[in-house]
Amino acid sequence: MAQYDFPVKRGKPIDSGRLKKDLNKSGSIAAARAFSEQIAKGQHLSECPVCQSASHHKLLTVYGFDYHECEECGSAFVCNPPDEKALSAAYRSDYYTSANKVLYANDSIIDYRVSQVFTPKIEFAIEHSRASKKTWLDIGCGVGEALSVAKGNGYTTLGLEPNVMEAEYAAKRFGVEVRQDYISKDTVSRYLGQYGVISMFSVLEHVPDPNQILADVSAIQGEGDTLVIEVPHFPSISTASQMTFPNHVNRMMHPPLHLFLFSLRGLEGMLKRHGYKINAAWLFGQDFYEMISTLGLFSPALNQSKLLSALSPMMSELQSVIDNHDLSDEVLVVAERLA
Repeated sequence: MAQYDFPVKRGKPIDSGRLKKDLNKSGSIAAARAFSEQIAKGQHLSECPVCQSASHHKLLTVYGFDYHECEECGSAFVCNPPDEKALSAAYRSDYYTSANKVLYANDSIIDYRVSQVFTPKIEFAIEHSRASKKTWLDIGCGVGEALSVAKGNGYTTLGLEPNVMEAEYAAKRFGVEVRQDYISKDTVSRYLGQYGVISMFSVLEHVPDPNQILADVSAIQGEGDTLVIEVPHFPSISTASQMTFPNHVNRMMHPPLHLFLFSLRGLEGMLKRHGYKINAAWLFGQDFYEMISTLGLFSPALNQSKLLSALSPMMSELQSVIDNHDLSDEVLVVAERLA
């Protein structure tokens, strides 16, 4: 395992089957493939957008998009991303909204997501935060789970979410304030100096230039303020599974929605360039579920087998083995703004 200058927590129990209970994986993959294949591919990038290194090599092609691995920072990125107009249209598409209704804006699983997914994350962030202001800005707040937990911990909260369906769900379900806005150089002045904690859960992987949004967030925060980031982690068992079966992808290496999958080393370097140091990191994921559910597509008998019945109660324990080898598909970091 790699050694870091900050503590790294590994593993988080999760019931993937419960979270995905309304998801038809084969149907979801077919829809993901159709969605991605019809999006125009862009020109190939010469540099890694994470660290600007020109040394990178191709990993695989997924639905016409080429993922490359940076030889400098170790992150993976889509090397031929669509232009901004096509990417914006993708996030306004019926596919994106309907998929998020099943996975997130879903009353049958939302309470579980709050208690078992987001409460541990927010508590971890608070534990490793040294911010003096009890104010929390969640950028790309989705359906509002993080805001709900932060508010319950005594923070004054605000969410920014450009997706209308998700913003409305968050406000209605949790009674939190959400603006259909986003952070950019044109909006920084609206939020300058107000928030002791800023979070971005599952945001950086979606934006064409993660360094730019970090520069904008850095301009908002002052010394001692906290930045919480969760992103897809690379390498992982999930990505190894998807590299083995690249025509059966509906998460993680799903282009162009996930333009990046970050190594912890790459994330640390990017944060350092924008004036942050990592106080703590947490590696966890759903890799075992990803692998076994994909294998079930090739051998349907597995889905109703004694083998799966025997393995299912062990999902969290088996995932913890993966986490302890730093091959989780998610990473959460709590960083502090330096002077």
